[in-house]
Amino acid sequence: MKKKKLFFKAGLMFAVLVTLVMLIISACTKQEDAKLGDTALNSKSKLKAANTAQVIIDDVTLAGDACGHGTEAMSWGCASANPGYTGATVPAKNYKGEWWQAMTNWGQVYIKRGASQASTNTRVQIRNVESKLLKNDGIWYTVQSGAFGGSAYVEDFANNTNKGADVRDESSNEGGLSVVVGEGAYAGYNYHYYTSGRAFVDVNTVVGVFTTCEMRLIKSNTGGADDRDQSKYIAEEGADWWLNLTVGWLPDWSANSGIGGGRWKYVTNEWT
Repeated sequence: MKKKKLFFKAGLMFAVLVTLVMLIISACTKQEDAKLGDTALNSKSKLKAANTAQVIIDDVTLAGDACGHGTEAMSWGCASANPGYTGATVPAKNYKGEWWQAMTNWGQVYIKRGASQASTNTRVQIRNVESKLLKNDGIWYTVQSGAFGGSAYVEDFANNTNKGADVRDESSNEGGLSVVVGEGAYAGYNYHYYTSGRAFVDVNTVVGVFTTCEMRLIKSNTGGADDRDQSKYIAEEGADWWLNLTVGWLPDWSANSGIGGGRWKYVTNEWT
């Protein structure tokens, strides 16, 4: 499924959250269903990286680590941009007054603006892409997990130009997939991914949205040189509203819109 990229600020590869007080944020780690009020959305998770309350707050309020290469004309492409909090509410309507009744998770990986990519044996590994909805019973429900995919898009999404990404299955290497971004045949391209299908949003019960994933750097050739520390990868995660589960993109932008997103963060050698 090709997804029309929206030209406004939304998401980091590290999560999007809208709480009962209508705060929208972004982070990137695995979590378990938790009661509202727990100190972390992944309080039961044994992963090192945790979506603690402070991590989530930081991801929506602090400036990003760097700017996305080739996004100079995009307001969402730089570290100094608002990390994503817009004051929007959940549930929400489009400008025609129609309820958004579906949502989907997305993320994107870039090389850092202002620096050439020095690594040639590094890939970005992505796993545990999930979406959760907070209902008025105070419980977060997982509504999207597992399957996701994407394409290599030109960095500024001009004319929605894209091509197949260099994707490698990493099921034998702690899960997910890995991609090459911004180098070789992919110079001038990002990697833009999204979950398979959309999640239904019951406007009578849903009061919050949270999307999340994990990323790290790995070697392309396990027997080759380790140049991961020379890489300049940054990423962000976000989410979009849709009118329903099946509607396609419409040129008047009435069919979908951004929910919110988090700041740009460096991808490192450890799961983040």
